[in-house]
This record gives sequence, structure tokens and C-alpha cells, in this order.
Amino acid sequence: MISAAPERIRVSVFGGRTQLDIALPLDIPVSGFVPDLARLVRSRDVPHDDEDPAAKDQRRTFWVLSRFDTGAEVRPDQTLREAGVVNGQLLRLSSRRALSPPTLYDDVVDAAARLNKAAYAAWDARSARWLAFAGTHLAAAAFAFCLVHPAFAAQRAVIVGVAAVVAVALAGVAAVAHRSYGLDDVAAVMGWAAIPITAAIAWVVLTRFGNYGVAAACAVVLVLNFVYYRVIGTGHWAYVATSVVAGLGGVAVLSHAVGLRVDVVCVTLAVTATLTCLVIPRLTARLDRFETPTVNADADRDEYAFENPFESPASAKPSRDDDSGAAMPTAEAVWAKVHSAALTRSALLTGLAATAAAANAVLLRDAGVVRWAAFAFALTCSAVLGLRSRVPDTWVERAGLAVPAVVLVAITCAIAQNGLAPIPVVALGVVLAIAVGAVVAGLSASGGRLQRPATLLAYLEYVGVAALLPLALWVVGVYERLGPWW
Repeated sequence: MISAAPERIRVSVFGGRTQLDIALPLDIPVSGFVPDLARLVRSRDVPHDDEDPAAKDQRRTFWVLSRFDTGAEVRPDQTLREAGVVNGQLLRLSSRRALSPPTLYDDVVDAAARLNKAAYAAWDARSARWLAFAGTHLAAAAFAFCLVHPAFAAQRAVIVGVAAVVAVALAGVAAVAHRSYGLDDVAAVMGWAAIPITAAIAWVVLTRFGNYGVAAACAVVLVLNFVYYRVIGTGHWAYVATSVVAGLGGVAVLSHAVGLRVDVVCVTLAVTATLTCLVIPRLTARLDRFETPTVNADADRDEYAFENPFESPASAKPSRDDDSGAAMPTAEAVWAKVHSAALTRSALLTGLAATAAAANAVLLRDAGVVRWAAFAFALTCSAVLGLRSRVPDTWVERAGLAVPAVVLVAITCAIAQNGLAPIPVVALGVVLAIAVGAVVAGLSASGGRLQRPATLLAYLEYVGVAALLPLALWVVGVYERLGPWW
């Protein structure tokens, strides 16, 4: 009589950190009991969550049974008898990654989720807010373009009305955001978006009256900037910067209206704005300082305190809180005041540097054909502004000088392509030299400032400042009137 139970042999199976001493059937294919062996081996491992990537990787592997001594694999369709496995032999059970794992719907969804998470890791509420800010300013720029472009002259009255409503709405939303909800960034961005719309409306309405109308438009922008800031209560950087540009531009236009030549007005404005940038830190030095707390002198109180050091009479208490030496500002108040002062200096520097750049651009365009005097003067102004940008401590102040300087160089070299030979070639050489210098400076930058380049740049700035007035006199034609020896 033949038993129904298959014949078994005892073997030792090594898998991972587990050794199984188990009896296996001789005449059953290996694929029939390998899953059970794998389950026993994995029982000693650390369990993984279904969402864990390690657990998903385990589902993409298959198990292979092989001899421990020779490493020869036992095919899944073979039996232990056919493979020549005998009683007491050592076997190894190892996992291998499948070359072409089956594509499951859950795997596709998981991969898509991982891809989205990796591709948009930085997309959050802050990113969405910044995108909204950019869209607001793009819409404001579109309104300003529609107001000033001649193609929309037929609908200008309607556009002016809609733009005025939009400007008032932006200012109202900004005021509510700051005063009711404390959203200073939203209030600042909304208020700043109203500035170009207001300037475009003033330009369209008042420029029909000539130079006096342009000066009046600058005055309107100046007044409305003050009104916006008083109503909104935050975001003073843009209001100060645009007010500086509008104020100096209005004075320049008014000076030209009373009879001064364009070159004289532009040169005077550029020199004044550039030199004023050099003294702004000294003029605004007290903005980030607190008044030192003092205590009023009282002879009777001092005498009583000396005789009775352990008593505090009512007369010894200061009559006002600000007279006490203990009335010191908090760290938050100090930081806020220093930050506000840095923004104010940055706004002043940005407005002055932008005014200098605009004055040089008008000077170059007014001449028709660019000559050496105007070309050298514009490059010197941009060099002084750019070299001065290394002095401030905060990045907002440095950017307020560096960005207009770079823009002025680009405008100068672009307009210089219509200049006398070889000015166009020299302009291209200037652009190439600046690009190479920027690359070299970026590659050689280190944590600390190098002494020799800093000294060289300081001397170059000194030479540039000293050359402003002689170049200005050359532009306005003073040397030509002094005689042929000049």
C-alpha cells in the first residue's frame, strides 16, 4: 500500500537573516512551496506599511532557490529529486528584482502622485500668493498701456473712467488688508499696483497742455502717492521712490518749459541725482536710531535718594514714561525701525538712480546722433552708481543702485549704435567687458572681501565722481566756447 503523503527530506534554507530547518517534499515542483518559504523568511523582517516604497519594491521581486555551496539555481518547474537535492543539504532562498514587473493601476496612481509632489514641491500658499501679486501688477501694467497707447485713443474716455475706478478699488482693498486684517504684503502690492494706473491717467489727461501739463501730472502723482500712503499705511518704498522720480522729473520739465535747453536740464538733473546718491546714507543716518532715554535732574530727589537708598518716595518716580532710563525699545521695535530705515534709503537711492538713468536716456535720444561727450557722460554716471552699490550693507540698498546702473548701461549701449564711428564698436566692447568682469567676479567670489579689488574699486569710484563735472561741462558745450585750445 502506497501512502498518499509525499516523501520528504530535511534541508536547511538560508534567507536574509533567517535559517529554516524544514522538511520539504521531494516530488513537488519548487514553485509550489517557494512562496511559503518566502513568507516564513519575511516574517523575521521589519513590517512595512502598504504605502511605504520598500513594501512596493517587495511586490516587484521574485524568489529563487539555489544551492548554498555552488550557487546553482533550482528551476521553478523542477522537483528536489530532479535537482539532486539530498537529505541535510544547505539551500539559499534569495529575492531578485523582476526585469519587467507588471504594471498595476495602483502603481500608476502612486507614480503620478510622486511625480506631482516632486515636480511641484515648492508650490504652496506662499507661491500662490506671489503668483497673484504678479498677476495684479501685470493687470495694472496692461491698464497703463491701454491708457497711453495711441491705438486706444477712440475709447480713451471709457478706459480712463474704468482705470480710475480700478485705482480707487486697489487703494481701498490695500487699506482694508492692512488696517483690518494685518496683511502688510497684500496691502503693499495692491497699493503699488495703483501707482502706474494713476500716473498713466495723469499723463493722458494733462499732457495735452504741453510741458506745464507734464509738470502738473508729476505734481498730481506726487500728491496722490502721499494720499495713498496715508490711507493704506504701509508699503512706503514704492511711494517714496516714485515720488522722487516724479518730483525731480517735474522740476526738470518745468525748467525746460521756462527756456532752458534739453541738454542743460538733463545734465544738471543727472549730476544732481548721481551726487545725491553719495550723500543719502549720511542724510538718513538718524532714521534707524532711537532717541536716548534720559532722566530729568531733580536735586531734592537725588539728595533724598542718597540719604535713603532703600526707600522709593513718590517724588523719585519720573513724571513721564519717556523720562525714565528703563523706557528702552524692544528688540522687535529696533528691528522694525532699522528695516524701515533701510527701505527708506533704498527708495531714495532707487528714485535718484532711476532719475539719473532717465536723464541720460533723454540726453542721448535728444542729440539724434550720439557723440563722444554724451556717451562718456552716460557711462560715467552708470559707473559711479554701479561702483557705489558695493558700499551699502543691505541688499535692497545695493539693488537700488545696481539695477538702474545696469539699465543705464544697456540703454546707453543700445542708443549708441546710432552714434558716430567708432562709438557703436566701443559700446559693444563695453558690454562685453562688463559681462566678462561679472563672470570673473562671480567665479572668484569668496566669503570675505578681498582688499586689493576693494581698494581698486574705491579709486575707480573716486575718479568717476571727479570726472562728472568736467564731462558735464563738455556735454553742454562750455569748452567749445572757451576757445579752440579746449
